[in-house]
Amino acid sequence: MANRKVVLLRYCKTPKGWRRYPVAMGGNGRIRPNYVLVDGKPREYTEGQYQLRFYEGAKPVYRSVGNNAQDALQERDKQAQLLIARDAAVASGTVLVEEAGRISLSKYADKFVQAAHDRDAHVVAKSYRLAIDEFLSGTGRTYADQITADDITGHHKALKRTRSARTVHNRNVLVKAFLTYCGVPETIKGKKPPKFDKTLPEIYENGDLNPFFASLSDPYHKLIFKVLLMTGLREQEAMYLEWTDISYPTKTLTIHSKPNLGFRIKDKEERSVPLPDELLRILKSYQKANPEKRFVLGNVNDRPNTHLLRLLKLLVRTAGLNCGHCEGCKVRKECERWFLHKFRATYCTQLLRSGLDLKTVQTMMGHSDLASTMRYLKPQEHAHTQAKINSIKWTA
Repeated sequence: MANRKVVLLRYCKTPKGWRRYPVAMGGNGRIRPNYVLVDGKPREYTEGQYQLRFYEGAKPVYRSVGNNAQDALQERDKQAQLLIARDAAVASGTVLVEEAGRISLSKYADKFVQAAHDRDAHVVAKSYRLAIDEFLSGTGRTYADQITADDITGHHKALKRTRSARTVHNRNVLVKAFLTYCGVPETIKGKKPPKFDKTLPEIYENGDLNPFFASLSDPYHKLIFKVLLMTGLREQEAMYLEWTDISYPTKTLTIHSKPNLGFRIKDKEERSVPLPDELLRILKSYQKANPEKRFVLGNVNDRPNTHLLRLLKLLVRTAGLNCGHCEGCKVRKECERWFLHKFRATYCTQLLRSGLDLKTVQTMMGHSDLASTMRYLKPQEHAHTQAKINSIKWTA
């Protein structure tokens, strides 16, 4: 007999990331809004949405039902009745028509995200899932024909309260792609995404890096951030880096796709990166001490370390290097000035400061176009133009 139980969950943001937990019920039989059961104990997580879990055959299906607790409870009962009706229809040899002609946003979201996974765009799929779930949670809509222009603008306003202008812009692009897939008219989606100021790339200076590396006592930690700083690898490239990708004779490492691990390189173009002698010594020493490891930066179980950013934030806080002024420091004690991509930006800037030509730097960075590399010329100019500026006679 098919499993027809429908469970109401809350998909919420926790200190450990996004998790699904059973909802917490009050003594009056109503849901306690924003409360879930974690190890049998109620906890409150305000950011999230309600979801139904049921099964189609052996496959679990998760359907978003908005952020209103009581509406979600009603949707659970309706879904349970629908599944019972389906079984009855099958048993009687009839066909059950479900909301004929209407596009279910939750079902289309699953298909849309799965399509990205199917083309091995796993990082993009993750971004789509986050943006779409956030949108559906905020609007509480079930069908595509319910979406209005006010839903779009309201979502933008809600995001602006806690997100940067660039993040709002990026989320808008992702949501619009999904709504196009659902057939939502252009007049409703809006033609112009929210604007944002294009900022200069942020880099680490010696005043940041010297105390940070001096604080690292674990060889593994030192290896991680030396690799990021001296190779400019993207986060996923670093996570899936294997010892077989490193050639000591040629002093290079090669970045390439690994379909068996679900990893595809950006723009599908392999590249080799030269390794400085200092990094080669660190790599050889670590490999000698850990000869059985497959992944260069793998975790204790020799699997790709998916928590590199979390580790960086922890090490910075432990070393007393939080700036203490940004929103992240004030709210979460996680400094916004420290993030993984900043090592890559520093690497690119250092290459340009060394005098390497743009085309070579573009190849080493794996940029698909020269404009992406040229963005890093602006911070590079500052150190080299200061002396020239000081030599100018500003008055006669």
